[in-house]
Order: sequence, then C-alpha cells, then structure tokens
Amino acid sequence: MNPLLLTDVYKMGHMEQYPGDTVEVYSYLEARKPNQPVVFFGLQYILMEYLSKPLTRKNGEEFLQYHREILGEPSPSVQEKIRALTDLGYWPLSIKAVPEGTRLGSRNILFSIRNTRPEFFWCVGFVESLLLKVWNSCTVATHSRKFHELVLRYAERTCDTLDHIPYQVHDFGYRGVSSEETAAISGAAHLLNFQGSDTVIANWFLDKFYDAAGSVKGRSVPASEHSVMCSFGRDGEYEAFDRMLDLYPAGVVSIVSDTYDYFKILTDYAPRRRDRIMARQGKVVFRPDSGTPEDIICGIPQADGAPSEGASPEIKGSLELLWDVFGGTVNSKGYRVLDSHVGLIYGDGMYYERFETILARMETLGFASSNLVIGVGGLLLQNHNRDELAFSVKATRIVRQHGEKVEIYKDPATDPSKKSKRGLMTLTRDGLGGYVTKDQVNDAEEATGELQEVFRNGQCTRPYSLDEVRANLSESSAGRSF
Repeated sequence: MNPLLLTDVYKMGHMEQYPGDTVEVYSYLEARKPNQPVVFFGLQYILMEYLSKPLTRKNGEEFLQYHREILGEPSPSVQEKIRALTDLGYWPLSIKAVPEGTRLGSRNILFSIRNTRPEFFWCVGFVESLLLKVWNSCTVATHSRKFHELVLRYAERTCDTLDHIPYQVHDFGYRGVSSEETAAISGAAHLLNFQGSDTVIANWFLDKFYDAAGSVKGRSVPASEHSVMCSFGRDGEYEAFDRMLDLYPAGVVSIVSDTYDYFKILTDYAPRRRDRIMARQGKVVFRPDSGTPEDIICGIPQADGAPSEGASPEIKGSLELLWDVFGGTVNSKGYRVLDSHVGLIYGDGMYYERFETILARMETLGFASSNLVIGVGGLLLQNHNRDELAFSVKATRIVRQHGEKVEIYKDPATDPSKKSKRGLMTLTRDGLGGYVTKDQVNDAEEATGELQEVFRNGQCTRPYSLDEVRANLSESSAGRSF
C-alpha cells in the first residue's frame, strides 16, 4: 500500500495549518487508562512494513489524486510539500521508543516522534494515525499477559511445577479475526506470553519482523474437528476415536468429544479404551466444546459439597469423571493431578473472567490448575479497541524558525483524563522496578533515559528479536501483577 494513504483525511491539510514558521514538531504516545499496566509491542512491524519503504513520486501523485477525490483540489502548498517529500524519498523522522516487550504503568511515554529536517515538520503529525495502530498489538499482548499472571497465580498455589504454563492458554483466534494482518499481529502478541497457538501466520510474522527463526514460537498438537467425527456417522463415533489413536500412536492428540453425547464418551468409551490410552507414549486430550464450561469441567455444585459416588456424570463433571477412569496422583500441595496419559481442553466461549472462575472452582474441588488447558478465539485476538487502554498520540512541543520553543498541551475542561503532557519527555526507572515519565525537560535531559532511537530517516536503527522482547517482558514483569 502507498504509505501516504495510510492516514486520516484531516491529516491531509494539517501540513499548512501549523504556524507558518514552524520547523519542528515533537509528539508522544501514551496509554492513559488509569492503573492499567501496558505491554509495549508491535511498533517495529509498522516501522519495517510501512515507514521503511522508499517514497516515490508515484506515491505522491496518487496521494494528490485521492486528495482531489475526497477534499477537492489540493493547495499549491500541499502539492509542494508532498512532492518535496517524495523527491526526498524517505520519512525524515526520528522515533524513540521504550524497548519492545517492556511492561510499564499507564500514562508513561511509549514513544516520541520528531522531524529531522525543518521543512518536513508536518510529517510528525502525518504519520501519527499509522503509528497509533500499535494500540492493537500492545493491547493484545497486555490482555494475554493478564492470562499469564492468572495461570501463574493458580499454579503457584496448586501445582508442583510451572512446566504447563507456556501451553495453558492456547490461541484459537485465527478464524475469529477480520484480516490476515490482524491474525499475524495479534497472534504474535499472544506468543510473547505463551507458546500454544493454532494461528500459523503468527510464526511467520515473528520470523519476518522479529528475527525469530531459531526461537520457540507457536506450537500445537494434532486435533480432530466435528466434521471429522461426524463423517463416521452417529453410530461410528467410537470408530472415529479409534482412528485418531491409530493415526497418532504416540505424543499428544486432542479429540473433540461433544459431537453427540460428551458424557457418554467419558463414561463408556473412555473406560472401554482405558488400557489402550494408558499404554500410549503420550496424552489423549478430551475436548468438550458445548454447554456451560464451568459445569462441564467442574460439575454442578451441590449444596452439601462434593458429589456422591452415585451422582450423575453431569453433576460430577469432566475432572471427576476422568479421575474415576484414569486416576492420577496427589501433589505435594495436596491437589489432584490427572494421570499423564489424559488431559482436558476447553476451547469455546472462553474469556478471562470465566477462566478465573473455573480455576477457582478447580481449586475448591482439589484439582491442580495444570489439569486444564483453554483455547481462546476472537476474544483474545480481536475483541479490543483503542479505548480499552486509552491510547493517544499528542504533540507537546513545536519549534519556530528563530529558535522559539513552544510547549503545547491539551487540557479539555469536559474531560480532565485527556490532559496531555507538555514539552519534551524522558522515561526513567523509579528505583522499584517500574518507570516514571517526566515532561517539560530540556533537550539534554530528553537525550537520556530509557527511550532508544528505533527509526531515523527511513531506516530501523534498533530492531529487537523475539528473544529480546520476551526477555524484556520477563524482566519488567518480575514481581508485578496486573
């Protein structure tokens, strides 16, 4: 796509609306949601894919064509500025950003932008709309991190090890997003926190933009779907199960189990195939994907406590039924762990609050949290918006031709939460493992701190690898929770 078209219409005219003697603009990005940490990720993709591409005269003429179509004939000033930029051939900008993967508190500067050539001051505002798209990858990475903190919390209470955590929240979101780009970006953001994913394009994205070819990225297991099970007919469901075991005699295999009668699978098929399942070198994962997940997994709560031996399968729930058939062990913390040959995954209608409820019920029932994997779809990758963390880009300083530096800010009386910072900024450590932003600093102070220049004059100057991003996330999250 033509990079000059990746903007809002009103940006088309801003280049001639600033004071006529403007020579520099400085802007910054922050997430303004109070008391909500944010994981910074995804700017590198935007820089590589869009702002690092050469600008051509053809790009400029196409922009002017759409200006005519949308707003009418561009003024001579606009035409001159656009043609000068495309003759230059690159974006004359300097962008400084917090290291990708960093987790930091709200209302901190995440990146700054300023022009490197005085005649192109207007480019700072022109690219703001495109750069602001980083809200999506940051929000998904942040939301996924909340899942990570949740499973870590329950693992520390109910499990002997943390080995299961990388695969406990699985990305099932590819089909639930609106575009391939969304799947790639959002799927990659999830893989900062977990390694379970069915979104193939996320691995490609990380290889291409985050030097991840040698890193562990998204992984999954062979799994059936309902069309496969249905193809054997209602009376052939057991045959379908047996075929899955024939095809995958070892390793983890996931078998969707609610095609017809889920509880019959657990109370009839599972006991009949117990010996075969227990003899496998691997795990058979049962997947119930209909009903009320809390009850399907944990059973229906009874007023007098745990269900009796003669309770119905629906009252007992999946965990108790699998325990009845396959048994398991009790770990050092007193929680039951299903035999390693069987597992449970639920992949329909899952979201954070529901998962939290299920983990709490599992703990009450005496089951370790490691017994359950969940799959999350569009609610993980796409069910977000810019206002969720209140991302905003604002200009905070301009410099005029004779060297006058003017601090500018927004402070709407009707919404004080939208008040912006002023002047130049620096991001520093607070001494407690967190970060603090200071505004109204001088040029020398702005050159210090945690922000690093990642883009200058059409080139990415500080690319991050996936391993670096994950290390930054781990370091900045240590001892902190959402």
